[in-house]
Amino acid sequence: MELSCHCGNVKITVTHSPETLTSCNCSTCNRYGSLWGYYKPDEVQLSFISDIAGTSVPATKAYRWGEEYIEFHHCQNCGCLTHYVTTDKVPDAKYGINFRMAPIAKMKDIKVRHFDGADSWQYLD
Repeated sequence: MELSCHCGNVKITVTHSPETLTSCNCSTCNRYGSLWGYYKPDEVQLSFISDIAGTSVPATKAYRWGEEYIEFHHCQNCGCLTHYVTTDKVPDAKYGINFRMAPIAKMKDIKVRHFDGADSWQYLD
């Protein structure tokens, strides 16, 4: 399945659809409104358009917060949050792919689980 940001600068290909998507209410994810599908690094391929409108644009800009376990990536051109990667502070590498970048028809049958990242660190359903 292929996902992309609004302008197409960042394209993400995953090997399979996730069984569930996660809606997290932590201070960051709540603001982003993201729906996360989780993958191992070898299940994800990232590709970038290196030149947008004749100007060289870095593909993504990363943001780390708090204890810096996660690096959130945004398209440098259109600003869409596309994915996150765990940092070297996490023993098992993981990608979180923002399924808001997927075609609606591809995600409509995937169950959404609600995760309390603001308080209990448990799924609420």
